Amino acid sequence: MKKSRQTPVLVAASILLIIISSLIPSDQSTWLGALQTLLLGAGLLGCCMAFWRFAKGGKGGKGKG
Repeated sequence: MKKSRQTPVLVAASILLIIISSLIPSDQSTWLGALQTLLLGAGLLGCCMAFWRFAKGGKGGKGKG
């Protein structure tokens, strides 16, 4: 997969993880609460990584040419 397509896919997957984590009823079980926390953490980490790739990708083209 091209690098230009990786960031939008990472953002979409992260948003999907965050939405799924919000649908889990965490008050019913400790395990469901832990699963919700893990999914939310993975979603937030994915969003941060996508932002990092986006911010880092803009700097590579300067000075060339």
